[in-house]
Amino acid sequence: MKKRSLLIAVLVFLTINFTVMAQDEDEERDIVEMSAFGGLGVPSSGLTDWETGGMKRAAKTGFDFGLEAGYFLSSELVVGIGFTYTQFPIDDSDEQSDHKHHLYNPNLYVKYLFEGESNWVPYVKGHVGIENPKFSTFATNVSGNRFRELSYDPALALGAGLGVFYYTADYSGIFLEVNYHRAFTEDVEASYQHVDYKFGENLSLFDIHVGIRILFGSGG
Repeated sequence: MKKRSLLIAVLVFLTINFTVMAQDEDEERDIVEMSAFGGLGVPSSGLTDWETGGMKRAAKTGFDFGLEAGYFLSSELVVGIGFTYTQFPIDDSDEQSDHKHHLYNPNLYVKYLFEGESNWVPYVKGHVGIENPKFSTFATNVSGNRFRELSYDPALALGAGLGVFYYTADYSGIFLEVNYHRAFTEDVEASYQHVDYKFGENLSLFDIHVGIRILFGSGG
């Protein structure tokens, strides 16, 4: 609980600071962006050989989707909030084949746009948030040992990426981005029937997103 409270406090603090910064900007930059996306979650590092109860339950390439809302601090710099859900199939068809691994990630992001004369706008992006894993875990209890999808404690997550946006209209368009995402989940735990289970790995993955982006407001 202490870890969860600390992470929430950090995000609240960052959100307040971003809001104060935004309020200090000129009204002519009062622009917001709304984005929706879907794509692939490609597991890396510990996720590709994750084990539970001495058995392999590795994550395979899955899908993700999410939403974002951002505020322009300037014509190039955007800060915002987002949420991404990722689901992975499990590399073990013989055990609980209906199970999946899940990630729930609320986050704050910062984006720097390289605006020019072209309709193509490349950008760099960074994010920090809270990872909430729900993984198929081998659990022991009096009613029988079996795999169960257990929710682990939240952990700090961060990442960075590159993207490109293409204007299909004056205030909207499509984008493609690739992000590297890492969460410090090695020591987080899940509890089931009074037994604690440790995640045991820091998870990481590559996100490949395709989405739509709409701008609201006036840029002066």
